Amino acid sequence: MSTSTIDTQLGSDPVTRRRVGLVALALTVTSLTAVPGGLLWPEPSGGGETYTYADIQPLRDRWWGLLVFLSAALVLNVPAQAFLTSLLVRARGATWATVGGVVMWIGTALYAVGGAGWAAAAYFATGVDAPAGSAMMDAMNADTAHLFGPMITGALLVAVGTLIQVVGLWRSHAVPRWIPLAAATILFTFVVPGNGVAGLVTALPMTAAAIGIAYYARRAVR
Repeated sequence: MSTSTIDTQLGSDPVTRRRVGLVALALTVTSLTAVPGGLLWPEPSGGGETYTYADIQPLRDRWWGLLVFLSAALVLNVPAQAFLTSLLVRARGATWATVGGVVMWIGTALYAVGGAGWAAAAYFATGVDAPAGSAMMDAMNADTAHLFGPMITGALLVAVGTLIQVVGLWRSHAVPRWIPLAAATILFTFVVPGNGVAGLVTALPMTAAAIGIAYYARRAVR
């Protein structure tokens, strides 16, 4: 289905245009504001994914704010992308887009809950004296299933859902080919660290894909 066909189907309703425009704006803004998040993410002193008391304590306020912000932005960003993709893919590939969107929504809920919980736990653990706080952080890191379980499960579901929607976008021909290809780079987030310059580079193609989806969805209802 071409974008011109979608224009014909959806372009006559001003209420729909406003609603889609707001969702597209939310997707664009949250995608852009999340890009520099990796640069603010600290590097664990011991490597891996777990942080010690000494890693977090000097920047506990920034850490809490960053995690809460990214979790809240995710709740807006991923469902917005899932919705707009489903809006664009309305014939060939529609089932892929719909199933992928549902998987993405479920993953978002798990990831956001896990991220906010991690932020709160680390914030309170680093707010007490070093011996007690270090013991609390060590206890948290020893139980990674409860500490990271929801986040890892959520991240996997978001990635799987995105890839399912990529198939729908590719089959639909509703957007240029570079958009589903760029969205598929979410696979690299499980290989490349999310912090620092590497995380920034990894985020750029996914951000471009999200903005492209927002643009074409908004154009489809003019």
